[in-house]
Amino acid sequence: MRENYVKLIKDFITKKPEYKEVLDEMKSDSQIIGATEEEFEEAIKEVEASGDEQSGNKAKLRKLLVARTWVFRVMVTSLLLVIVTPFLIIGYEKLSEEEALAPVIKENKQVKKINDGVVKVVYANSTPIDMTEVFSVNSDNVVLTVTGKPSKEILGFFPYWMMENWDQVNLGSLTSISLFGLEVNGNGEVITRREDGVIDPGWEMWQNPNLENLINKARRNNQKVYLTVKSFNNDNIEALSNSDEAQQKFVANVSYLINSRNLDGVNIDFEPTRGFDQSTRDGFTRLIKNLSVELRKQNPNAHLSVDTYLVTGSEQGLFDLPKLAEDIDAFVIMGYDMHSHRTDPGPLAAMGGNTNVIGYVQNYLEKVAPSKLILAVPYYGYDWPVTKDQAEAKALPYAIIADSIKNSNITWDENTNTPSYSYEENGVQRVVHFDSIRSLGIKYDFIKDKDLKGVGIWALGYDGNNTDLQKLINDKFFIIN
Repeated sequence: MRENYVKLIKDFITKKPEYKEVLDEMKSDSQIIGATEEEFEEAIKEVEASGDEQSGNKAKLRKLLVARTWVFRVMVTSLLLVIVTPFLIIGYEKLSEEEALAPVIKENKQVKKINDGVVKVVYANSTPIDMTEVFSVNSDNVVLTVTGKPSKEILGFFPYWMMENWDQVNLGSLTSISLFGLEVNGNGEVITRREDGVIDPGWEMWQNPNLENLINKARRNNQKVYLTVKSFNNDNIEALSNSDEAQQKFVANVSYLINSRNLDGVNIDFEPTRGFDQSTRDGFTRLIKNLSVELRKQNPNAHLSVDTYLVTGSEQGLFDLPKLAEDIDAFVIMGYDMHSHRTDPGPLAAMGGNTNVIGYVQNYLEKVAPSKLILAVPYYGYDWPVTKDQAEAKALPYAIIADSIKNSNITWDENTNTPSYSYEENGVQRVVHFDSIRSLGIKYDFIKDKDLKGVGIWALGYDGNNTDLQKLINDKFFIIN
């Protein structure tokens, strides 16, 4: 237990003992600066014990209750400067990027065990796609000239597996891109190598000389550039959410990485596959608050978003939406993978039927303002064998699908408002569900009708040389000057 934290809280309560009616608020404030619940409780216990001995005036302590005052905020700020600043700046001045990150960014093999869990790369709804064929597909479409200005945020995710084709990726109608992504472990450290010693592909992207060219390309288009920081490992998410030390490292690392390339903000993509208790949920909220405070301190215009599942509006899980909304600019709702390569065939993002995107987003709107919501849509589909276990399911980027449907009959489902097509390969009947111009147009109209903040695209490059999806963005979201 750290006496400096206990003393700070005691000093404030001693001067302003009117604390019990706002106990939860004061506890939250103490946790923001890094104090643990145990330290907060110890401070309360010592103040009450002292009060009993000196005056026995418990009634007065219960009546004279005051919310957070400027005095406490001054002390909070002072303690942040004294305690947190060394973690943020020591070792970074006049060092190379590799040297600067060395104290807090470790190879995966050095820190791979967190709470007996092993750092694993699990892609959830972020399955890498083999891009070999995407840009080899011919297109009769011409390059589009974007006119006017966008009425919504149009955020495109640039995955690390697109770096080889960075100069072919169409950034045309976007307002922002997010570089996907660097992975962190439960200690708040960026994973540079996997268990087998191979360099992590996200870190490889970060070191790729062409990354700067991509960033400059976006800047020439007046597009903001964010970094996606991700974790798909349950144990790592839990450890990071519940450790003050790990959170300090995390905030220091992310802040440095953003500043080292002069980026415009951060996108947090934590995708747990199990539920967490209230303590972990509160810890994650505190992590985002701490990150928000530091980012905005260094750049008042820094952008912070958090990726969430479709079901998060009704199933709290890791994400406390109302509390998180206080400190972020947007939730990016991953509005896809209602069916995936791991499930039976079906639409990825149904807009009708018993389970649909509209109902899920409505759950969000009951807790969060529409101006905080970005609905992400799929630029890909899934290809399943009709008979289970006959062959493997696989993901297909839109460019391949658009080329395939030239010779296929498309089936439109009026119930789900989604398309599909069937074909035979090596004697196996297969079915492909995807989103087309028609189905995406319905989603874009929904975004406009509900006045959401904007649309997210997973993922950039998946349309290859095809410009149909960009035309649709222009038609739906651009205002002609």
